[in-house]
Amino acid sequence: MAKHSVAHSIFRFKCPHCREGEFFVDRNPYHLSTVGDVLEACPVCERKYTPEPGFYYGGMYVAYALAVATGTSIFVATLVLWPSASVGAKAGLVAVGLVVFAPWLYALSKTIWANLFIRYKGVATTEAERRYAEQRAAAR
Repeated sequence: MAKHSVAHSIFRFKCPHCREGEFFVDRNPYHLSTVGDVLEACPVCERKYTPEPGFYYGGMYVAYALAVATGTSIFVATLVLWPSASVGAKAGLVAVGLVVFAPWLYALSKTIWANLFIRYKGVATTEAERRYAEQRAAAR
């Protein structure tokens, strides 16, 4: 996977703007106390991750689509690998699989949503981003 590809940014939880800085407070989505906590800005390019309040509500639709795809995949795999299983066993495996993958799918949905709307510009910052960084530094 190329370092500056969209897939790298999404699956490695990197900044969608420069694709180098971290996106989440904690990279491990299974640390449940910080799951989904997005940094305020990229530590490398200082791009603000939340363009407007409630920006990541749209990520719920992405999370839903990912959960449906995951659940369907688990169900089909169960049909193929264990055809004699009861409907309850198949539903149980789907439920357990979704619970196990839920934190990762939640984090993945946020990075997918951000990559849809925050365009790649590389590490070099624009004038507006430099002013924003200076304002943040002055406010500290």
